[in-house]
Amino acid sequence: MTWAVHARSRCRLCGSDDVAEFLSLGDAPFTDDFVAPSSAGREFTAPLSVWVCRACWTAQTQHDVEVGEYYRDYNYSVAASPFAQTFMRRLAQETMARYGLGPGATVLEIGSGDGAQLAHFQALGAHVLGFEPSADLCAASRARGVPVNQRLFDARTAAEIGNDMLPADAIVLTYTFDHLPDPLPFLEAVRGVLHPERGVLVIEVHDLERIMQRRETCLFEHEHSVYLTRRSFRRLLERAGFELLTTELLPDHERRGNSLLVVAAVEGHRHAADAPEDGPANLERWETYAGFAEEVRRSHDALRRYIRDARAAGRRIAGYGAGGRGVMTLAGAGLGPGDVAYLCDRSPHAHGLLAPGSHVPICGPDRLAQDPVDELIVFSYGYLDEIREQLASELAASPRLTSVLDLLSPGSPMGTP
Repeated sequence: MTWAVHARSRCRLCGSDDVAEFLSLGDAPFTDDFVAPSSAGREFTAPLSVWVCRACWTAQTQHDVEVGEYYRDYNYSVAASPFAQTFMRRLAQETMARYGLGPGATVLEIGSGDGAQLAHFQALGAHVLGFEPSADLCAASRARGVPVNQRLFDARTAAEIGNDMLPADAIVLTYTFDHLPDPLPFLEAVRGVLHPERGVLVIEVHDLERIMQRRETCLFEHEHSVYLTRRSFRRLLERAGFELLTTELLPDHERRGNSLLVVAAVEGHRHAADAPEDGPANLERWETYAGFAEEVRRSHDALRRYIRDARAAGRRIAGYGAGGRGVMTLAGAGLGPGDVAYLCDRSPHAHGLLAPGSHVPICGPDRLAQDPVDELIVFSYGYLDEIREQLASELAASPRLTSVLDLLSPGSPMGTP
């Protein structure tokens, strides 16, 4: 399949032309575009770079890939993870309780996946409706008893929502908002269907501040368009007629990896805001971004050196987690099957295929018993404790587990197995 790539020249949010590139990651694949062994090397790749607008200080890509067909075949889900299920349950509980949404409240989720998040709102008595472009995930949602529309959400979609669901009491997006090519028109469409007084908008995105602290460049993807901080998110919401209520809906230990979780409401709402802090001001200085590329180069070099030194010493390394973090870290660091033996993941949809870009084979965790390794680099680091417990119960002897963040972040003991 041929994918059309369209370049931009202005900021996605404020329209300024003062947009500067601060990081180039070379050719990169789609994160979920797993490859049959016979097709290795023919998957989509395109140059990936990240820019920052020096007018509104929003980090972003300056290209769009037409991804409609890609999302129709999208299969990724974390619903099998106990930690993810706990997160989704707590998100529903806190949203309903803190903002006074009782049984009968109407909840919409945009990018609802297999319906796992909405099922937790449904269990609390809410009337729910999802919007999801993937046919397979929509089928899984309906099998779970969660109604869903198979389509992307926009102003036209909003106009077609039934009166029984409007105005919505809550609209939820978890790791969906940063995929939107034009966030401002989207927020304006959302504002039109959210209850103006009691409604809340709950959005989870990846936190640019943490990405830069951790050198977590695997979260820079073709699928993502914007990378937000607390400061830039607040300004975006205000531009669209919202007020930021909190960035502390859930404590850090209950959130997934790199989670900036915000709650907002339409201006004139009746909720109390907790005056969340804006974070460090240095993310609104060009010097911060200008020095980042060299830090990324050093962290990728150190990761390669760590793995290749281990291999030279006779130790085998595999990875755990075939989501975007695993796929993009391997591809971005220039690692392949000669470096990493295989990539484990409990989701079966990619088993028997190769990770795009790196061509590392993907398999289930049962491979660890049949083909042992000395160390597992855990790319899904937010689930590290869960993975450790599962492997300890399944394997007679578990390999050493190392979070990828320990190998990428400053101050980690690089190069020493």
